[in-house]
Amino acid sequence: MSGATHEVPVMIAGDAIGHVGGGARTWRYRLWRHLRAHDVRLDLVGSDDPLDDIRAEVAEYRPDYLLVLLGVDELRRPPVDPGRFEADLRASIADARRANPNLRIVLGHVLPTHHAGPDPEFAARAAGYNTRIDAIAADLDTADSPIVVAGTDAEFDAGDHTADGLHPNPAGEVRIAAAFADALADRFHLGAHYPRPLPRAAGGATGPHPHRDRADLDPE
Repeated sequence: MSGATHEVPVMIAGDAIGHVGGGARTWRYRLWRHLRAHDVRLDLVGSDDPLDDIRAEVAEYRPDYLLVLLGVDELRRPPVDPGRFEADLRASIADARRANPNLRIVLGHVLPTHHAGPDPEFAARAAGYNTRIDAIAADLDTADSPIVVAGTDAEFDAGDHTADGLHPNPAGEVRIAAAFADALADRFHLGAHYPRPLPRAAGGATGPHPHRDRADLDPE
C-alpha cells in the first residue's frame, strides 16, 4: 500500500511508552515520519489509553490497524502472571474485532529493561509475556483480521536504548518504530522496511526536542 493517497487510520494501544507527553515525540512519531516518507499518511486515532474500552474506541474511531505495545508497566505495577496477561490480551482483541471484524493487528514484544538482569523472576515473566504474544498471534490470526508480531525486542538493548533502564531514549524509539514498520511492510505491504543501520543516541534524553530531532541521533 505504499503510495497511499488517503489517510490510513491507525490506533496505538499500550502503556506509557507509546503516549505523547512532555514534548517527547515517542516511537509513534518516528513511525509516522518513516511512513510519510514512503507516501503513507497515517491518521493516529483514539485516546491515550484505548485498551480501557477498546470496543468503544474502535467503534468510534474506526481504525484499519491496531498496533499494541504492552508489558513494561504491566510487569512491574503490580506484577501480572503471564496467563492473566494472555487472557486479558485475548479479550481485548475479541472486543476490538466485535467493533471492526476486519481490523489488522500488530502485537509488539515486551521490551528488555534493566530490571530483567538482576531479577530472574522479572526476566522470566518478560519471556513468558513474549511467548504468550507469539501464541496469541498464531492462534488468532485470520484472513479477515490478520495478526502479526513486531519484534520490538530484537534490536533493542536496555543499556544503550533507554534513558533510565526502562523508558526508551531516541534511539530506542527508532528501534520500536522500525520493528512495527517492518511488520506492516511484510504482512500488509504498508510502507517499507525501516532503513538500516539504525541510528544510535548521542545522549540520554527520553525524547527529542522539537527542533533537535536529527541532532540527537547519529548513525552507527
